[in-house]
Amino acid sequence: MAAILSHLLPGGEAGLAGFGGGLTRPDRLDSGMWDLHRADLLGVPGVWRTDPGLRLLAPGNAEDARHVPVLADATGLDRVERMVVTIDYSPFPLALVFHPGRALPLLGFGVKYEIAGPIRASALTGGEWIMGGAFVDAMGGGCSAPAVTHARPDWQDGFGEMRARLWPETGRLRVGIRHPMDTGLADGVPAHHLTDLTLTDAAGAEIARLEIHEPLEENPVLTFLLPPDLARGPVGITARDTSGFRFSGRVAA
Repeated sequence: MAAILSHLLPGGEAGLAGFGGGLTRPDRLDSGMWDLHRADLLGVPGVWRTDPGLRLLAPGNAEDARHVPVLADATGLDRVERMVVTIDYSPFPLALVFHPGRALPLLGFGVKYEIAGPIRASALTGGEWIMGGAFVDAMGGGCSAPAVTHARPDWQDGFGEMRARLWPETGRLRVGIRHPMDTGLADGVPAHHLTDLTLTDAAGAEIARLEIHEPLEENPVLTFLLPPDLARGPVGITARDTSGFRFSGRVAA
C-alpha cells in the first residue's frame, strides 16, 4: 500500500530524508535512553531498523508543552501488528500502544512533554521492529502541571463527553473525549487518565484498539484512518479510565 501523503506536511520530507533507504543504521536522534526503552518496552534490544515507510511528524518546537501534536504514519509498511509510541526523556516513557487491526496503521494524537527530547513510533511488522522519530524542543513541565480543566468549578459537568466525526470519502475518523488525563505528578492531584479505547463495526466486532498511558494530552483528540468498507460506518467507540469509568458512543458517516 502506498504511503499516505504525510510527506507533504511540515517536517514530513525532512523526516523521510533523515531515515534513508531502510537499512539498519545508528540512531540519528542520539538518545541515551533509547537502548533502555527499546529493551523494556519492545522486548527486542538488538533488532530494529529504520524505514521510510514509517514517518513520525511532530513540531520541532513545542509552543505548549501540554499539547504537542503528533502524527504516526506507517501506511508505507505491510502487515503492521502494532505501533508503540515512546518519549525518551519523559517520566512516563510509554505514551500509547496502537493495535490497528482492520484500520490503517495511522494515528494522530497529542502528548504532554516534560522535557525536550526525541519521540518515537516503533512498528512491529513481519517479526521485526521498524522505528521512526522526531526531536521536540520544549520548555517542559507538561506532565507535572495540573490539568487546565481543574481551574473550572464545573469541569465535571462535561466529564466523559465524547465527540466524533467520520468522513467516508477519505476514511478519516476523529474522536475527542473530555478527560483531565492527570498524570499524578501535580501536587494534590491523583493520577486519573484513560487506559484504553476500542473501535468496533456495526456488528460489534473490533476494528482497532488503543492502549493509553499518562503522556496523552488533556481532552485527547485522536485521528484514525479506516478502509472504505468500514468508513461507511457506523463505528462504535468505547473507552475506560483508571477510576473504572466507561465511556461509549457511536458515529455514522
